[in-house]
Amino acid sequence: MAALFRPRPVYVAASWMAPVGRYNGKEKQNLSFLELAERCGEVFTGSPVRRRDIEAVVVGSQNPAAFSAVDNTAAKIAGILGISGAKSVLIDTASSSGASAFENAYLEVASGRNDHVLAIGIQKMSDVSTQESTRIIAGVIDREESEFGLTMPACGALVARALKEKLGLSDEEWTAYAALLTQRSQRFAANNPNAHLNMTIEVSDYYSQIANGKNYRYWHPLRYHDFCPMSDGVAAIILTSKPQDVLVSGLGSATDIPTIADRNYFHSFPATVIAAGYAYGMAGLTNVRKLTGKMHVNMHDPFNGFGPINMVDLGIVSRNRLMDALLDDTLTGPDGAFPTNLTGGLKGRGHPLGATGMIQIVENHALIREKGFIAGLSHSIGGPINNNVVVLLERSDHFQSRRHEPFKPWGLPSLGKLKPKRVSLDALLAGGGSVEGAFVTSTVRFDYKTARPEVVILIVACRFEKTTYKFLFGIDGEYYSRVAIFEGGDPVAIERVDGNIMINRIPVRKFYTRTINGLVELAGNGWKRFIGKNPGPATTQEVPKEP
Repeated sequence: MAALFRPRPVYVAASWMAPVGRYNGKEKQNLSFLELAERCGEVFTGSPVRRRDIEAVVVGSQNPAAFSAVDNTAAKIAGILGISGAKSVLIDTASSSGASAFENAYLEVASGRNDHVLAIGIQKMSDVSTQESTRIIAGVIDREESEFGLTMPACGALVARALKEKLGLSDEEWTAYAALLTQRSQRFAANNPNAHLNMTIEVSDYYSQIANGKNYRYWHPLRYHDFCPMSDGVAAIILTSKPQDVLVSGLGSATDIPTIADRNYFHSFPATVIAAGYAYGMAGLTNVRKLTGKMHVNMHDPFNGFGPINMVDLGIVSRNRLMDALLDDTLTGPDGAFPTNLTGGLKGRGHPLGATGMIQIVENHALIREKGFIAGLSHSIGGPINNNVVVLLERSDHFQSRRHEPFKPWGLPSLGKLKPKRVSLDALLAGGGSVEGAFVTSTVRFDYKTARPEVVILIVACRFEKTTYKFLFGIDGEYYSRVAIFEGGDPVAIERVDGNIMINRIPVRKFYTRTINGLVELAGNGWKRFIGKNPGPATTQEVPKEP
């Protein structure tokens, strides 16, 4: 039997981050993608590892070629930092790219291949418009689902609806809950000079801006303030084999299936549970609650609804605290059992996609060194909640003083299954006539000016060859009233009429077509000309939210 691989200890020699914001010459100075990367040289200030000692550079960034027209990214960054000659590699796992780059850098040192590695997370989203950013980001979604109109905000809305139903909340109660979650994130962001949204948003502000239209409905049940801002950011960490005061004690990553319709549920993220299990196993933590009162949790909350789910999936709280854990300061506040997102989280600090996972780790490193925490847990989600990374930093002396025999996790959740290739809409409807299905869930996007429903995404379950499969569809918003009344399990009829797929006699529509860099809208929103409307900007507020 092969001997169990024992990685050598990996330490954090230095970390650095730039303030999160929009480096477009309006909010912050105008810096290009590579000029932003050049600032990473500041990580060497005071570092025990010198620039010439770096043997590898690992860069995390989501699709920099599409966002910033930069390719051969890692080699260019190594060059401008004066580290040419070192190995350089780009890691792209969508919005967890920064955390995945950290994992790759960790493995370089843990394996003994290199002693000193520079890990960077970087994203400049302001190089494109909010609308174009939406299309680029949608490239991480399954091709057919994205063409039917599914985007990352729509995924967030499906999760929010699932949580809302799990908690048994009415629309009004959900709005109140979302207002409280927003107030929480902004309370901490207001005290973080590096945060993009460095301001408070009280519950009264949340509601008053509903009244004046600024906090408009976007993807139901989410509103404008339920989304993170569209941000730029960069962070860097030097990992080393030489002992330092903080080490990497646990690290895990996992993927889920790429399609949304085929997921078993939306109120929990299996890839997070699996990644956390492996991180705790590596750290020899049979129960993460052993770090009660000693650990900061930095989790991925780009949309209201993700945060409560993450806290359960990470094993921080039990499922019966799903609703109130983040609102209870004795549990997740600054002096609570598990202080969480004290820098504002993605919703307050900002979410510069490929940089975020690295920023979270930098923040935890600073909190350990400066605020007395023993450990810092970071959690990053990539793509449509299917490429997730969990990292545990710990004070070296604390790690060495406790039992830490590594183990493989047990009791991991099962994933959904992709539909076999033979199972398609064409095959489902090949027999002619109507096919009976059952409504699963839906969400709708509203126009920010008129509040008119524009796009409806719905998921329907159908029997095919004695097995139930789920299919995702898009329909025009004008039919929303006919879909809004559906509840889970309600019967629906799917058929093909004159070559067109219909659901309860509602025509199914594809809204986008795939391009090499993302998506483009079919017919350029041409239907709007029939009602005298031209497509407007995606947002009118000063700080655009993530698309």
